[in-house]
Amino acid sequence: MFQKRALSALAVLLVLAIVLNQVALALLCIALLLSAGLASLWSRWALRRVSYERSLSQERAFPGDELDLTLRLTNRKLLPLATLAFSDKLPSALHLLDTPTIVSGTNNYQFLQRRTALRWYESVVWHYRVRCTARGSYRIGPVTLESGDPFGLYDVSVAHEAYTRVLVYPQLLTLEELNIPARHPLGDTRARQLIRDPLRIIGVRDYAPGDPLKDVHWAATARTGTLQTRIYEETTARTVALFLDLDTFEFYYQGIDAALVERMISAAATLAHEGLRAGYAVGLYANGAPSEHEHLTRLPPGRSPTQLALIMDTLARLTPYSVLPAARLVRQSAVDLPTGSTLLLISAVNSEAIRAALLRQREQGRQVVWLFMGSGEPPAVPGVRVHVAH
Repeated sequence: MFQKRALSALAVLLVLAIVLNQVALALLCIALLLSAGLASLWSRWALRRVSYERSLSQERAFPGDELDLTLRLTNRKLLPLATLAFSDKLPSALHLLDTPTIVSGTNNYQFLQRRTALRWYESVVWHYRVRCTARGSYRIGPVTLESGDPFGLYDVSVAHEAYTRVLVYPQLLTLEELNIPARHPLGDTRARQLIRDPLRIIGVRDYAPGDPLKDVHWAATARTGTLQTRIYEETTARTVALFLDLDTFEFYYQGIDAALVERMISAAATLAHEGLRAGYAVGLYANGAPSEHEHLTRLPPGRSPTQLALIMDTLARLTPYSVLPAARLVRQSAVDLPTGSTLLLISAVNSEAIRAALLRQREQGRQVVWLFMGSGEPPAVPGVRVHVAH
């Protein structure tokens, strides 16, 4: 590569050659200076109007799925390129089949590198197979393009912040793997009796002995001069709230069991799928936050066609770190659940605080189910159905 000092030296040598009447040397200096100038202009225009396109056959997948990755380099100008190289950054969890890559020092990323030549208005396409190996939210990119002049004197590189995203959902498990009965996997959520919904008042009536004082309608009482009691609409509960505890040990300083966290996330995905398939309104609450988000995971119960996709997207992005004790999550979030709903906790920690929080929910009239996935002694809470996963 010609540096400024080399060009300056050539210019001085050219002047001396002219002064000393050295024609051959002068012609050589002129040729070298012209070549350097042409090479500089060529390299300056090399990456102009060069496009790099990347596409995946699908944006969502499960672990083990294989996707088609297509890369296209296009030279959209008259100037040909003797050499054009790219280096694309991919997460290591997206394994390129039968294609060598360069692994980064942290092993979290790999680089796909290729080199080619492009004539004017020409495109080159590469096709690869990518296997998804782990749950997560992944981003492919950025890509660095490198080129230069035909003489190899000057190099130029440009980094493009072009990204392609893919969500890998949690692996779905079977109910047998979770040691949950196929019949009523979310607990016996069929109401044994009709439940009065306090948010739906359809009228008032005269007070009768035995009516709770909290049901007295004081405004109607003042208007009529006699005690009046609210009449509620009677409904049956078909709502399940999944509470996912990402802690794998009772104390934070004990660390994280990454494999157990992934298994609990898979359990949450499995139960959400089973619940929505059975026609329940299913919600998701977790004491962690999805990647690139600062707020805790709180998806109110719903049974719309998009609810399952929303839950699976959230679980795919969920980071494996808890930011709030599970007992506090239950206390804060359960207050918004409708009357008679079922609270299903997925947890590996059998702590006194969690048992107390679930007992409180049971006393407030909610059905509570605990899927215990830890290795310690199974919990025992009065009125709470406990399933111990294998």
